[in-house]
Amino acid sequence: MKNKKAAPINESDRLRELVREIGLPLRKLPEIIPLRHEDCLAWWSKREVNYKIDHSSFSRLTTLVGIGENHLFTGNYDKDLARKRLMGDYCSLPIRYQDNQNSFLRTSAHIIRYIILTRGQWFADQVLYSLNVSPLIYQSPDAQINLTYFADLLEALALRGFSQEELDTLASVIFLSLQETRLGKSFGGAESSFDIYTTLAKSFDYFDSNFEYKSHFIGKKYVLRTILPLNQHPFLKKNPQNVKRLMRYRHILLAWFPYLGGMTPLFPKAELIKFTDVVEMQYELDLTPNPRRPAKFLVV
Repeated sequence: MKNKKAAPINESDRLRELVREIGLPLRKLPEIIPLRHEDCLAWWSKREVNYKIDHSSFSRLTTLVGIGENHLFTGNYDKDLARKRLMGDYCSLPIRYQDNQNSFLRTSAHIIRYIILTRGQWFADQVLYSLNVSPLIYQSPDAQINLTYFADLLEALALRGFSQEELDTLASVIFLSLQETRLGKSFGGAESSFDIYTTLAKSFDYFDSNFEYKSHFIGKKYVLRTILPLNQHPFLKKNPQNVKRLMRYRHILLAWFPYLGGMTPLFPKAELIKFTDVVEMQYELDLTPNPRRPAKFLVV
């Protein structure tokens, strides 16, 4: 006997299931179904209504709960998280991003601003929804999140067509979020690359505390060693490609701090010391005089 094919999922039935699962008040139905309240109630009761549910209703529900419509449609989502978002807790995070929250959202804010400038708000929102994160979390840039989120964000952009060249560009637009901060102004007042990296060496905690940092100056060189214990980041450890992408980003980012002071970027030599349960990198920058000059920021 041949196996019967599973019946296709009915959009209306699935949407009703979601309303029940999430606990959406029926008075909010017009927010996801563009009909009068009485017509929404008729749809809910399965009375005759001349309206076909399509993906747009799932998209509207996504804006309420900050979870990608594909996750909602297939049932692959955290119901408790969706309920929290529905109640207005937009800063709540998926379990994946809760352990070892040693990074700050401000360290990725410039990436989101770049996406908005080059792709538009809708595109940026969809990227974040695909990570089951609400775009409204960036209203609190000092909120903490883990390193897995940052790696997932880079991966999500790669999956949406960002070339390696454009992923590399993300590091160069750090001024979009850092320039007007107190730390950014400290970089802006630097007179040499030595001043830039002296300031950076004192400010690593502004960005994260995931890595152990060891740095020193030798003559005209700045040597930085970073150590990341992967055992503290189990989701990240499972994806070596994401780790490599993350380390490439950090390598390029290190070069662009002089740009905040109107100087030419300095691309460091990088050496991978270890890639096991820890990732250990060493960077070496030549600080031969790099005079200050008018900054020419990227135009997008």
